[in-house]
Amino acid sequence: MNSSYLIALANHLWQSTLFAVAVGCLTLLLRKNSARVRYSLWLAASAKFLVPFSLLTAVGAQIPWSPGPIHETQPFFISSVAHMAAQIAQFGGEDPTAVEQVAIAADSSNVLLIALGILWALGTLAVAARWFTRWRLVRRALRQSTESSLAFVIPVRFSSSQLEPGVVGILRPVLLLPEGMEERLTPAQMRAVLAHEACHVAWRDNLAAALHMLVEALFWFHPLTWWLGRRLVEERERACDEYVLAGGHAPESYAEGILNVCEHYLKSRLPCVSGVSGADLRKRIEGIMNIRLIERLSGVRKLVIAVAASVTIAAPVAVGVLTSPHAIAQARAPDTGEPAYRNVTIQLTPPNGKNSDAFAFTDTIFMHNVALRSLIAAAYGVPLPQVVGRDWSREPTYDIRSDDPQISPPIEKRRAMLRDVLTKDFGLIVTQEKKQMDGYVLLIGSGGSKLKLNTDVPPSKPLFWLSHFDVDIRGLPLSEFAKVFTNVFRAPVVDQTGLRGNYDYEASWESPPVGEPPDPAAVAQALEEQLGLHVEARPVTVDVINVVGLKSPEEVVTKRGDAG
Repeated sequence: MNSSYLIALANHLWQSTLFAVAVGCLTLLLRKNSARVRYSLWLAASAKFLVPFSLLTAVGAQIPWSPGPIHETQPFFISSVAHMAAQIAQFGGEDPTAVEQVAIAADSSNVLLIALGILWALGTLAVAARWFTRWRLVRRALRQSTESSLAFVIPVRFSSSQLEPGVVGILRPVLLLPEGMEERLTPAQMRAVLAHEACHVAWRDNLAAALHMLVEALFWFHPLTWWLGRRLVEERERACDEYVLAGGHAPESYAEGILNVCEHYLKSRLPCVSGVSGADLRKRIEGIMNIRLIERLSGVRKLVIAVAASVTIAAPVAVGVLTSPHAIAQARAPDTGEPAYRNVTIQLTPPNGKNSDAFAFTDTIFMHNVALRSLIAAAYGVPLPQVVGRDWSREPTYDIRSDDPQISPPIEKRRAMLRDVLTKDFGLIVTQEKKQMDGYVLLIGSGGSKLKLNTDVPPSKPLFWLSHFDVDIRGLPLSEFAKVFTNVFRAPVVDQTGLRGNYDYEASWESPPVGEPPDPAAVAQALEEQLGLHVEARPVTVDVINVVGLKSPEEVVTKRGDAG
C-alpha cells in the first residue's frame, strides 16, 4: 500500500460524499412525491461508492474519437480540459505541489500505511462477520420451515421461529411466515401485510439492500454509509406503505396488522430480509393513518432528474474522452505549418553498427544507434529514468536522418519538432504525470555552497561539457544541473538547494574503467568537496513521460516525405 492508493481513496470518498449531498438536496425537492422516487435516489448515492468516477473516465478514454477541426484553431483546448480534470481529481482542485507534499509525507511512514490497511481489512471482516451471523439465524429458520399452500407471487413457507414475516433470498426468494400468524391477524390485516411483502418482491428490495450491505462492509469507517442505510430502509418501507394504501387496503386494518406483527414477532436484523416493521414505527403509523396526497412527478422534476443522471454519467466519460492519450496527442501535434524536420528517414541500426553512436538534432537530425527512450527524453526535456511505461530492454535502436536544412531554431522549438517526428513517424502517445520514485535530492553541503554565479552567459545558450570523469558547465540553473546528473546516478535528481540564478560548475572525479559508467559515490563526493553540493538518497516526486502507445518497429521503418 502506498500514498497513491490513499490519494485515490480520498478522491473517491469526497466525490461520493458530494454526490450524496447533491442527492439529499434533490430529495428535498421531491419530498411531496412518491417515497419510491426518493428511495431510488438514495440507492444511487449508495451505488456511487462502488463506482468511482475514475472508472467512468477510464471508459471514456477507450472511446475512439478524433478531435476534428476545432484543434486547428484552438490547439490548447484539450490541454486546458486535461488540466482542469487533473485539478478536480486532486483533492477537489488543490495545487499539484500540495498533492506532491501529501504523497511525500504519506510515503515517509509506510508503517502507518500498512497499519491503516490492516485496520480497514479487520473492520471489513468484522462487519461481514456480523452480517453472516445474522444470516445464519435466518437460514436456519428457512431450513426448518414447512411448505404452505398459501397463494402468493413467490413460494410461501411457515417457520416455527419468532421472526417477523419477510422475503428471504435474492435469486429465488421465499416468503417466510411465522406459524400461527394467520390466526393472530384478521383477514383484512393479513391481506395488507401480504401486499406489503409483494411490493418488496416486485421492486427486488433484497437485492438493493444486499448492495448497500456491501457498501457498509467496504466503507465501514465512513459514517455516511450507515446514515444512507437508515435512509434506504425508511424510504423503502414508506414506499411499500404507499403501495398498500394505493391498492385499496384500509389504513386502520393495515396499521393494526403492522402493530400486531411488531407485538408478537422479532424484527429481522438483516436489511436484505424485507419485513413489515423497519424504520421509525411511530412515524410510519402516523403516515399510514394521516393519508396525504402524493404528487405525481411533474415534467420539470422529471427533467431535473434526467439531466442530473445524465450529467453524473456523461461528465466523467466526457472527461475521459477529451483527456485520453489519443486526443491529447492529436491536440499537441496539429499541422500548423510550424518548422518541422523534413524528409525524415528511419532505419533499424544494423548489427555491425551498434559499436558506436551519434546523437544530434539542430537544423537537421543526425542520429545513429539511438534508443527510442533517449529520443523521447530529449524531445520532452526530461532525464532518461523519467521515461516510463515500457520494457525498454526489448526496444531496438534506430538510425534517423533528415535533410533540407533550415535556420537552426532554439532548443524548445527543436524539441517540439522532435516530438512531431515521434508522433507522426513512431505513433507515440504519452501522458505526462507525476510519480514518486527512488532518487536523490541536491542540497547545499555542510560547508556551504562553492558555486559561482554567472551573469555573462545568456540563459538560452549555456556552455556544456560532461564526460565520464569531469563536468564543466557555464551559465546553468541548478534545476537543470540536477537533471544532468540523473543519468549519472541512474535515478531522478531534484534540486532542493533553494538557490536561484545561473551558475558555473567545474568538478572532476576518478575516471572509471573503459566502457563503464562513473561511480555515483565518487561523483557525489566530488560535488560535495568541489562545489559544496550534497547529494542525498531520498524518494522524490518528479514529472514522468508515460508511454502508452507506439507503432511496431516494422511500421516505423519508413521514409516520410516533405511534411510541408
